[in-house]
Amino acid sequence: METVSFFRRTGTLLGLALIQVLFLNRIALFGYVTPLFYIWMIVRFDSSMTRSGILLWSFFLGLFIDMFSGTPGLNAASATLLAMFQPGLVKLFVPVDRHDIVVPGAVSMGGRPFAGYLLLSTVLHHTVYFILRSIPLGDWQVLMLKVALSSLFTFILMIVAEYSFVVPAPKRS
Repeated sequence: METVSFFRRTGTLLGLALIQVLFLNRIALFGYVTPLFYIWMIVRFDSSMTRSGILLWSFFLGLFIDMFSGTPGLNAASATLLAMFQPGLVKLFVPVDRHDIVVPGAVSMGGRPFAGYLLLSTVLHHTVYFILRSIPLGDWQVLMLKVALSSLFTFILMIVAEYSFVVPAPKRS
């Protein structure tokens, strides 16, 4: 791994963890909506990363958030599970003839496939997170409502981030 890439990922990990811990963890809309925006880093891992690299970065991201959120292992477990499925989810939404994608995004994948990929990734992560958080399992309807509303809110945040902050790569002539 290049040194620049390592430092960029470390900066992204610290930045997203700080945003999550300092701001987003304090949001509890209607008692059901908790945005878990830190998964943005996991869904944006490029296709050149090894599976073990994706798993390690995701685990440490989740662990870092757990350390400052008082959630013993919840974020680490759900982030690692999402990381395990991330390469397969990307392939699921990329056309067969386009496996040259470096970083999953609206520009590289197309708007609709990227939105589908984000939504499925978010629902997978949030389902695991909220199931682990609500052990022993109590009211299934409340659990599903938390998963659905939190997934929708996180999905909207990630779409806004995609179209606001991600600069498309210049086209080669």
